[in-house]
Amino acid sequence: MQLPIKTRILQYALEKGEPFTKYDIEKDLKNEYPNERLFSLKTIDDYLNQLMVVGFISKEKIEFEKDGELLITFRATAYGQTRYKYVKGKGPYGAVH
Repeated sequence: MQLPIKTRILQYALEKGEPFTKYDIEKDLKNEYPNERLFSLKTIDDYLNQLMVVGFISKEKIEFEKDGELLITFRATAYGQTRYKYVKGKGPYGAVH
C-alpha cells in the first residue's frame, strides 16, 4: 500500500540524511505517484511548510532562483528523526500488518 504524499515526503526527508529542495522531492518521488493530481510542486511546497511548522524539518538555506522565486533547502530535524518510528512501515508503531 502506498503512503499518502505528505507522509512519503516526511519519510523522504528523514531518510535523505542531507539537505534537499522541493525539486529533489519532485524528481525522486514522481515515479511513485505517476497519476496523482496532487503530486505537484505547489502541493510539495505546502506539505514542506506544514512539516516545518510542526518542527519535523527546518530551513537549511534560502536563496533566489534566476526567475526570482525563493529556493529553500530543507533538512530533517532531530525532533523529526525521533518521529521516524511512526512513519508507516517503520518501527513498532508504524509496522504494516
